Amino acid sequence: MTSFEETRTNAGLTITQLSKEADVSRATIEKIEKGLPVRAALAARVCNALSKHTDSPVTYQQLGIKTVK
Repeated sequence: MTSFEETRTNAGLTITQLSKEADVSRATIEKIEKGLPVRAALAARVCNALSKHTDSPVTYQQLGIKTVK
């Protein structure tokens, strides 16, 4: 389990819920969880949405999300 996936599940969010809140596709969340790179802007949107459900803000760098420009 990736750090991202652990944070998502600890926040009580499904992939579908997070994708809707972040306005990204399910495929984007699934790529992140598989350790595949996604656009940095998408990773940031996912982390912003995820941060609303955690005790402190999270960034894609903290969660080890691989990005491309």
